[in-house]
Amino acid sequence: MFFSKNQHVSEELALPSWYPIIWEEFVYWKSKFWLYLTTYMLSPMIFLLSFGFGVGQRLKMMMPGGVSYLEFLIPGVVALALFNNGVTSVIIRMFYCRLFYYSFEAYQLAPLSTFSIWFGYVLVGMLRGLISGLIVLGMIFIFIPVLSFNWGFILSMFLVSFCFGAMGVLIGLYLRSFDDHALVSEFIIVPMTFLSGTLIPVERLPFVLQPIVWLFPLTPATQLLRFSFADKGFSLEMASIVLGWTLLFFFLGWFKLTKLND
Repeated sequence: MFFSKNQHVSEELALPSWYPIIWEEFVYWKSKFWLYLTTYMLSPMIFLLSFGFGVGQRLKMMMPGGVSYLEFLIPGVVALALFNNGVTSVIIRMFYCRLFYYSFEAYQLAPLSTFSIWFGYVLVGMLRGLISGLIVLGMIFIFIPVLSFNWGFILSMFLVSFCFGAMGVLIGLYLRSFDDHALVSEFIIVPMTFLSGTLIPVERLPFVLQPIVWLFPLTPATQLLRFSFADKGFSLEMASIVLGWTLLFFFLGWFKLTKLND
């Protein structure tokens, strides 16, 4: 009995310090499984039906590289799934945890490092984005079975979803009210959604906007996914830009978390 008790304690101590944050997310996600599953599928399905199978038939010759609009659209829809669910879910989660449930305050008082808190919430956004992206990808392969499976695309999804998780944590740390969330949605989420090369090529945007949209992290993320989806390998250039954005989000989030802990 004495040995088994010590063994149980050692197993608990072996768990990573950010584990409670992920466990809280799993418990919450499990309670609303079917709701999340439906929401993860609804928006991508609308984009695929309205743009891919509707408008896309007339835009075939406009796509760079001579690909069909549907082939162009699929990586963009996956990128939107990673972005919207990865960023937005963390923003809302941190907003309620900080200002209403005060569970974020409990993590600050617990013997957790600043990095563990940051990493735990980033993993929450990453997992949300990955789950939604994989659901969308599976749904696409069911309706379009001729598309080939690409491990480089999956690797790109991991990198992109981690970046968006870090972005969601950074924004969530600065929110103070519902008005702030509305401003983030109108001035960050919506412009990035439609101007980052997800639904239309960056080259087809007005000339003035083309260099500006490269200041959005979703633009290189979409290009990375599109490059690997076309089976052209893994774009180190786009991956480096996405990694650079991740590091920027990390340092800014670390700075904000440090101020909140003081």
